[in-house]
Amino acid sequence: MNQRRLDRAEWQQDLHWVSVLLRASLGSLLLSAAITKVPGGISGTVAYYSTLFEHSLLPRFLVTLHASAIMWIEFLLAFWLFSGYRLGLAWKASALVLVSLAIGMIFAGKSDVASDNYTYVALALGGLVTSHFDRWVLGVEPAATAERERPLGTGAEQSSAR
Repeated sequence: MNQRRLDRAEWQQDLHWVSVLLRASLGSLLLSAAITKVPGGISGTVAYYSTLFEHSLLPRFLVTLHASAIMWIEFLLAFWLFSGYRLGLAWKASALVLVSLAIGMIFAGKSDVASDNYTYVALALGGLVTSHFDRWVLGVEPAATAERERPLGTGAEQSSAR
């Protein structure tokens, strides 16, 4: 058996699990954040955001818009990550939302919370990188699975032999 191919399969298996655990971690974080907003509803979230950002440079309409949508966005992203459907796109959307939250915390004067949010952004980017190795996805077949199951002598080896 080709030792190099075995090692490659092992690290691809590890990256599959990294992707799955990142999905579970950030998906549960987003789901928990959304659930904590449910008792107050949208009006409670808007009121909290308004108080938090009352002395910031952010325009009030932008704060209200973000506060009105964030609970639904967090629910959507959590379930999207859990489903694995178009996983790369789900990670990109999650990273963008997390960046918006981090920037908001900077404007609110909460640099410690912003720092945590940038850590979540880094985890989302790690999820994006490892998503190609995730075998538990819907829709598109992961590239690593296609690569692993391709018969020898096809693809790059075949074209370089010509």
